[in-house]
Amino acid sequence: MSTSRRNFLKTGSLVALAAGAPISFVSRAAGSERAQPSSGFSLDKSAFLSQLNTDFLIAQGGTKVRVRLVDVSDLPRRDAKVGGEGFSLVFRGNRARALKQATYAIEHNKLGQFSFLVVPIMRKDKSANYYEAVINRLHS
Repeated sequence: MSTSRRNFLKTGSLVALAAGAPISFVSRAAGSERAQPSSGFSLDKSAFLSQLNTDFLIAQGGTKVRVRLVDVSDLPRRDAKVGGEGFSLVFRGNRARALKQATYAIEHNKLGQFSFLVVPIMRKDKSANYYEAVINRLHS
């Protein structure tokens, strides 16, 4: 099956948009009427820091995988004058329920529903699966 450059760019742009946008916005942009309203919270670093060591639910197929936010850290900056924020979220999950790299719908009881690209990462602790989501709002 071949993919045209146009379809590749269109799909890639939608995935990039979905990685950092609330589900309600992405659903509306895609023309879906089933959009879930967001909680109204800003999904910035301080919002996630306030929820450190709390559980999040990641939708995988017809089930939800429970993960715990274990780290929120800044992305390195090349230029101190650059505005915006960039940070990384690290989640600890159950060893029995592994997630693949993909964009997932995520729920939290205080932050609401949103969608991020989640990537499995290696950690020294082999008793659990770890995942990272990078939020990059750095701009010049």
